Amino acid sequence: MINITVAIISSNNKYEYLRETVSYIKQFNADVFIVLNGLNQIISEFLKETKNTYPNLDYIVINEKVEKSTARNLCVENIKSDVIYFLDDDAFFTDDNIKILQDKFSRYPFVGVIGGPNLTPENSARFAKITGIMLSTYFLSWKMSRRYQRFGSDRFTDDSELILCNLAIKRDIFIKYNLQFEKKLHYNEENLLIEQIKKNNIKVMYTPDLSVYHHRRNSIEEFSLQVLNSGKGRALMLFFMPSSIRFIYVLPALFVIYLTYSLLFTTKFIFLVVYLLLTVNNIANVFFNNKLKIKDIPLMFLISFSAHLFYGIGFIAGVFQGIIWKLKK
Repeated sequence: MINITVAIISSNNKYEYLRETVSYIKQFNADVFIVLNGLNQIISEFLKETKNTYPNLDYIVINEKVEKSTARNLCVENIKSDVIYFLDDDAFFTDDNIKILQDKFSRYPFVGVIGGPNLTPENSARFAKITGIMLSTYFLSWKMSRRYQRFGSDRFTDDSELILCNLAIKRDIFIKYNLQFEKKLHYNEENLLIEQIKKNNIKVMYTPDLSVYHHRRNSIEEFSLQVLNSGKGRALMLFFMPSSIRFIYVLPALFVIYLTYSLLFTTKFIFLVVYLLLTVNNIANVFFNNKLKIKDIPLMFLISFSAHLFYGIGFIAGVFQGIIWKLKK
């Protein structure tokens, strides 16, 4: 039987979400290892009390908060199971994902990484639900839209369809190829790791069977910051592995440059018109397919435009930060 341990990096401000996550894990009697990244007395007490009644839980507390990648590397160092199943502290699964992973790794022994979609919880606020729906559209997220919906069947894939809040990796990969999460990356650290794994000719798989429910951001400000950081992380990957960048990731940055140029100089707005038409078409499809309300339409426009705008801004910022890294060397 393949041994699997759920690895969670707990931020010090998500107590209620962490309680929810652990409660679901306990239902399936799964092993779990938690790194509390930044001392929080309430969460620390919760972990201590839970361990007393649930021996399958182990944890460590980092008093001074460190980079997420450093905290994830601590999981890799401390977990001895065959497979490390990374799960966010604000995500949970309602199916027996441990058994699903055991079955998948047994059926596909040549696969080193398995991941699946993260869905929006049913009890989410309206903004979070609309965000989840929009992110699942190809126009907004390209192949990354498969991260937010159950799509297709088991298949080999790359980092574009996978996300770290629902990702299982064989532990011996880290040891054999001397791999770890890049400490300099605050976002997209798993994307770089997956590309490094694929470079060693290890198969990576997406399965719609392995799904989790993941709480979304609750405001346009939080969502925009998340997207900005994602764009920045994608650009910074360029400075570690140039082959990881595809033209599709650069498009939002070109869109931002085009908008900026159009505001400063007289230019034709044909590209903006085309973009708006594509946006309207996407929103119309989402509106009718999901039976949304008229009042949701402005929010759908805002989320769609913000996603492309702030991803592009983040990508540009990431390029400049990467250049600064190079100059400092």
